[in-house]
Amino acid sequence: MIVEVDSRSSVPIYQQLKTALIAGILSGEIVEGERLRSVRDLAQDLGINLHTVRKVYTILADEGYIEMTRNKGAIVVTPPKLDKESMSQFEKVLLPIVIELRAHDIGKEQYSELMERLWDESIS
Repeated sequence: MIVEVDSRSSVPIYQQLKTALIAGILSGEIVEGERLRSVRDLAQDLGINLHTVRKVYTILADEGYIEMTRNKGAIVVTPPKLDKESMSQFEKVLLPIVIELRAHDIGKEQYSELMERLWDESIS
């Protein structure tokens, strides 16, 4: 899988990398049991700090997307289903976005169309 980050983006590099790796898992480009590239190799290829890649791998491990092992590195696993607490965290992230869209007079229909388009794009 080819991962790209844009250093000029307003989205932090670690978030871009996290999103790209999760999208790769969703699309099937990265499969369960697959070993991710080493922190050092990925950082070098992307031209970013290795601590940024390490941070992303730690977040992915905490969220259940990968398991970190001493001998094999980062291995992709099937993430657990979201519990109520995890869903609540997503709601807290989404609520300000929904409020801002409503402030710009985006109705439910436009919102639904936007979400459907983004849902479809998330694995393409």
